Amino acid sequence: MSRNPFRSKNLQQTNRETAHDGGPTDDVIIEQAHTLFGSEAATAVALCGLDAWFDGEEEQFRRLAGIFRRLKN
Repeated sequence: MSRNPFRSKNLQQTNRETAHDGGPTDDVIIEQAHTLFGSEAATAVALCGLDAWFDGEEEQFRRLAGIFRRLKN
């Protein structure tokens, strides 16, 4: 079981809308990544994406890859 904050089901609740699966939206994940990791947020999300890939969670990997692309732009 992964312990990274972006894949945890116990993320801090926010007032923003949640994603269709009940988890946080991509915008909330990006905000939390910046808060936790500052200028290294893109690297942290990339590592979470690799973790998802190695765990065989393709849908989660694709979502994190999209978030990574947004952080790099």
